[in-house]
Amino acid sequence: MSDLLDLSDFKNVLYVDRIYASLQTLENRNLAPKSTKRNLSTSELRLFSQNGEDGVIDAILRAIGDYNKFFVEFGVGDGWSCNTRLLAEVFDWDGLYIEIDDKDHAALQERYCKSSKIQCKKAAVTPANINELFAAAKVPKRFGVLSIDIDGQDYWVWKALDNAYQPDLVVMEFNGALDSTSLVVEEEGIPQGALTATWGASLAALTDLAKKKGYRLVHIEMAGVNAFFIREKTIVEKSLALQGITENRSPNFGLRGRNHSDVTLYGNGEKKDRPQVIVK
Repeated sequence: MSDLLDLSDFKNVLYVDRIYASLQTLENRNLAPKSTKRNLSTSELRLFSQNGEDGVIDAILRAIGDYNKFFVEFGVGDGWSCNTRLLAEVFDWDGLYIEIDDKDHAALQERYCKSSKIQCKKAAVTPANINELFAAAKVPKRFGVLSIDIDGQDYWVWKALDNAYQPDLVVMEFNGALDSTSLVVEEEGIPQGALTATWGASLAALTDLAKKKGYRLVHIEMAGVNAFFIREKTIVEKSLALQGITENRSPNFGLRGRNHSDVTLYGNGEKKDRPQVIVK
């Protein structure tokens, strides 16, 4: 029996096989004629991302065609499943990971211990320190991808980011359980704790903020968790024609028709409503 794979080993084999199969799909896409047109809905593909973000990011970058191969992602956990691992480990980008949890940060450092391209910073990202963190890490003013997923202050952090920083693509988690108003958890509200239907920001709030910062919503992935915003200047300069879903995407966590914010996922087990505000 000791020579047999246990269930966790078997799952890992399937996981690795899925990665290599997905890489072949990406290579086939790479062999297709270059085009600024993309159907983002059918581009979703999962290698390392939680849902179909890997495929959407790849499709958008292929459409853009010319970008600074640098990414920033915070709220990344241990890096096992995130939106930019494909860029770091397959496409050989430079990048910055920011994570506050000791154990997760240690795992990140171990994963990229021999890399001269990937920085792993231990810090809590807040509206007050976001620009300081970017400056200390020498983040380029124009870079490829910014991914934000900190389960709370996401809206306020992006709002506070100096407009001198211009990623071509911004990927942000939103709360699909919130209604269509521009509803956001209060700035400096409960930063961590139980996730309920009141965490984070509504899609409307993020879309309005994106417009103010010069970005356009181009797609919401099937799980109804992440929204993709492209820099307006990039869309115009590259004549991008991207077809995606930009509204009426219900929460579909795990593609099971469920909303993951209805249950407690983090914290001490208590369900707490986070204070919210309507932003204009």
